[in-house]
Amino acid sequence: MEDDFRGFDIARRGYDRAQVDAYLARLTTSPASGAPPVFDIVRRGYDRAQVDARVEQLRSRG
Repeated sequence: MEDDFRGFDIARRGYDRAQVDAYLARLTTSPASGAPPVFDIVRRGYDRAQVDARVEQLRSRG
């Protein structure tokens, strides 16, 4: 399966970029366990809908 992921848009109020980046880095090296994380909402963060969709995609990949 080819992955065309190109990153997230920056939103006026979105998820904390450092938190998302750290979680995605961990998710790519080890399987997901437990509930998805809750990220802080900050100014100029990642688009929430895009992050939620990407996290779900990676978690379901197993």
